[in-house]
Amino acid sequence: MKPGGCLAGYLIHTPEGLSATDQSRACELGPTEVIGSPDGLAQSAGFGDVRLRDATGLFRTTCEGLLEASSRWEDDLRAEQGDEAYVEGRRKGEAMLTGIREGLLRRSMLVGVKPRATP
Repeated sequence: MKPGGCLAGYLIHTPEGLSATDQSRACELGPTEVIGSPDGLAQSAGFGDVRLRDATGLFRTTCEGLLEASSRWEDDLRAEQGDEAYVEGRRKGEAMLTGIREGLLRRSMLVGVKPRATP
């Protein structure tokens, strides 16, 4: 990325200060992309002025809505996806919702700027 460029995106991550046991549980409940410290990761990649904006409430609402819709449209989804994929999708959605409710999973918007080189 060019100096002065901006990186922005949503990340699913764990809150600061989790015990090793809770971190392991969060990784089991969340998607494979769960990270521990999004701002630290961005800073280690050379981004400055890193900002996080919590979107966990919307993440929870989205997970609940997806689970509700998958129940409502179960017959159609099973026919389209197959039983195994449908059941696995439900399992993953319920696990993420458990992680959110237990305070182990968060979602945040991360914005970071690649510093300009100083002459």
